[in-house]
Amino acid sequence: MSRFSQLMQRGQRKVHYRERQAKLLMTLSDEQHKAIAQLLQYWLNDDESAKTGAKQPDRQQ
Repeated sequence: MSRFSQLMQRGQRKVHYRERQAKLLMTLSDEQHKAIAQLLQYWLNDDESAKTGAKQPDRQQ
């Protein structure tokens, strides 16, 4: 189990939110991680392109 999942379970006991709310928060956090990973990949590719002199296409949202 991931550290984030452990924190979510611990928080659930403290604030008494329901399973449906917990699933929604986990889904939203997963989507955030994917968006952050894509942005980091874009930055890394852009950095590599700058070193080699190649032009990187604009990022799609």
